[in-house]
Amino acid sequence: MRYIISLFILLIQTVAIQAQQKSRPFQFKKPNKVVEHAKYGKIRLYDAREIKDNLGVIQVGMLNANRFLVAEPSLEKQLQRQLEDMTASRKADDELLMRLEKFCISELTGAFSEKGFLDFRAILFAKKGNGNYLQVAQVDTSIIVKGMDVTKATLARTSDVVNNLICDVLSKEGDTTKLYTLSQIENYDSDQKRQLALYNTSTYKDGLYLTYEEFVRQKPSGGPAQLKDGDLYLGFFKENEKGKLKKLNAKDYYAVVYNGNPFISSQDQFYALIKEDDDFIFVGPVKETASASNVVAASVLLGAIGGILVSGPETNYCTQKLDYVNGTFIRIK
Repeated sequence: MRYIISLFILLIQTVAIQAQQKSRPFQFKKPNKVVEHAKYGKIRLYDAREIKDNLGVIQVGMLNANRFLVAEPSLEKQLQRQLEDMTASRKADDELLMRLEKFCISELTGAFSEKGFLDFRAILFAKKGNGNYLQVAQVDTSIIVKGMDVTKATLARTSDVVNNLICDVLSKEGDTTKLYTLSQIENYDSDQKRQLALYNTSTYKDGLYLTYEEFVRQKPSGGPAQLKDGDLYLGFFKENEKGKLKKLNAKDYYAVVYNGNPFISSQDQFYALIKEDDDFIFVGPVKETASASNVVAASVLLGAIGGILVSGPETNYCTQKLDYVNGTFIRIK
């Protein structure tokens, strides 16, 4: 009986400690490669992420409580340490600048297993003597790790992604076809959007778009869409080979433009898409399992830290924006 009471007290103490610690430190694992003739001896960070105060959410303890990952020491200091470990004791003069757009880790608990997620996007630039920059490399990746306990594996994969990115550029020259100022790097997304047809028009081309690539180029390949009795609530229709109207399955399309008004496909329905500032916004359903970024957004916005985020078919309606790079949905409200 005394043994059972002791175990019970230990459990209560463990839960209390976990409840007090709302975050866990994040550190990269030591790189296992050394670059002999590295050009770069310093790396700086420009953080362009939506959420900057953490690197995501992991589950800890017997209760799988969610805890924010926080870089300790700072992310920039850790990146510098990783670079120095890869160049041994060699001193190089040139400098790298990383524009970090996504760095998000998350975990979800399923019925019999867990899933670990990583969303990572970064662009590396090399600083030249005149103060301008050349683009050296970029990476945009999403990783899913499955298992009974995925925390260590997800963190290890995260370190590998970042270490490999830095290691691969240490002996590379930048792309000399374009120079960037520091201001252009800080506003890199706006510069990229100016090169996309979708973001540079107020008149959208009518038709059905099968992919984001078609939509962003404003080149529909699915033919025209129609309405029955002008009623949006009935959904969109298209004439079949017999000339009869058949209701469209939203899963078959990325977007539709009707009478100049764009609609986005999400979870078997079309939702009105609105341009706000320099982004496309819609209110519609999102699965929490869609990406690490959406899982963490759910944790922040819904106050889920401390409890368990459970994977499943459940969806919530929220405000989302299009990712201009690949057309995925980013939860913002």
